[in-house]
Formats: sequence, C-alpha cells, structure tokens
Amino acid sequence: MYYPYFRGKQFDLLALRALLENDRLSKKVIPIIEPIKNTATLHKLLTYAQKKQHPFYLVQNPQLGEFNTHNAGNSLQEIPARKALLVDQPLESMNSSAELLIIDQPSVALSSDWTGNQKPVFIPPEFRLLNKVIGDKIISQDYFTRLPKLSFYKMCRDELFSIDHLSYKQRGFFGFSDFSIDSRIYYEKSYPSNLLSLHLLYFSKEQLRIHHFLSTEEPATQKEKFLELMQEVYAWQKVLSQENLTKGLALLLDYAKQQKFPGMGVMRKASVMHHMELMGRYLENKN
Repeated sequence: MYYPYFRGKQFDLLALRALLENDRLSKKVIPIIEPIKNTATLHKLLTYAQKKQHPFYLVQNPQLGEFNTHNAGNSLQEIPARKALLVDQPLESMNSSAELLIIDQPSVALSSDWTGNQKPVFIPPEFRLLNKVIGDKIISQDYFTRLPKLSFYKMCRDELFSIDHLSYKQRGFFGFSDFSIDSRIYYEKSYPSNLLSLHLLYFSKEQLRIHHFLSTEEPATQKEKFLELMQEVYAWQKVLSQENLTKGLALLLDYAKQQKFPGMGVMRKASVMHHMELMGRYLENKN
C-alpha cells in the first residue's frame, strides 16, 4: 500500500479531490494529510472522500499552522477521516488515540516504550528506529530533490525517484510513502525564477523516475514559457503515461492545446494528480 504524505497545501488537496471525482484514485493509495490551514478545500475533500468511502488519514496534532493550538487541534477530531498522531512525546505519555502513529522526532521515538504497540507506524529508514519500534511499519522517505534555484535542475534533468514500490514487502514493511513532488521540509513559497518548471514522474523498467521539464529564460511571458515547456512534455507523453493519459497530464496538454497558461497552482495540481494516478495504476496491476 502507498501512503503519500501531504502538508495540506491548497492545490495538493484540489488534486486529490479531482482524482476522487473522476474515479482515478486507487484504494491502494491512502493519503496522509497534515493540515496547515483550516480551509473549505480541506473540509470538502475529506467529506467527499468519506462519501466515496476512500480512506484518508488526518494528522490530529500538526506541528505547524492554524491547527497547532489546543482548541484548533480538538476541532480536527470532528473531521471525518482516520486519525494519525505525530509522536512528539514519549509514547506511554500520549493521551490521544489514533489509528496510525507517525515518527516525527527520532529521539522521542527512541525513548518510548513500544512493547505493547499494535498500530501501524510511519517511520523513516533509520537503523536504530527500525530495531526499536514494534508494529507494522510504513517506510517514509523524502525523494524529491529540492534545489534552491530552478536553473540548477539543468545539471540533472532526469533522475531516479524511488524503488520502494519494488522492495518494501521484501524488506518487511507494511507500506511505503514519500512526499510526492515536495520535500519533507515545509515551505509556503518557492524562490522567484525566470524559468518555469514541471516535475513529472514516470515508470521505466519498473523504476520510478522523475523528469524536470524547464522552459528557457527567453520567452517574455509566463504563457510563452509554459507553451515552450509543454512542447517537451508533449514529446514525452507516451513515456510519462504510456498509451492512456493520466488525468493530470491530460489537463496540462489541454491547456497547451488552448494556448492558455493555467497558473503555477494548476501546474502543481496536475503534477500531483499525475503522480497519484500513476502509482495507483502500478499497484492495481501488480497486486
């Protein structure tokens, strides 16, 4: 099972909602959301997921944002979703209950008593933790290469993203996770750039790879940069999603066909949609 981790950014939530609405989110893809802002987008997504009977996990003690207060944290209990807890204090002293435990601070987890734990645990691949923690483990790794400037991606336009989907069962894990086209470190805004970028994943001989599509600096407008970038995406479309376009990739190609720039948020939404649908396809075909 695949458990992608999201920090509740608006266009990530919109991506998940769009996939649910179009029946493109596999039940083998179970998102974990650490909510940062108390928005209608978050509530609508989780209510709709419940209606569709698609499992989601909601972190009930987020470490950042509007919910990082006692009263706001309590309000998360009312939102319809399976609950997850960040282990931010010794396990035996935690009063809240949840269906999934997330190790956020290795030092705290190492000082905890895991003897009686029967809940699945979201865990980074640290040797001491793997030997200490008891429970079904979901391996969590941050695979996205976040560079301070988009121009730096010119040095490595295509790279391996992950092979956890191939090895997690053999290594004794219950499931696997990543942060999609994001990183473990939370940030609100990216650096300004004269380039436009798209980060799209694809399978090559069962390896999950990522290609960094970049415009040049020459086009004067964002629309022109987008259309230039999409010329390369169009040439890659069969590599990116084989014969059947993912909903996210189709969305991007449709904007290009109409000669329209969708905006950075929609580009991110489409990239996340593409990744989630691609992983769902793979897992449905392999299990």
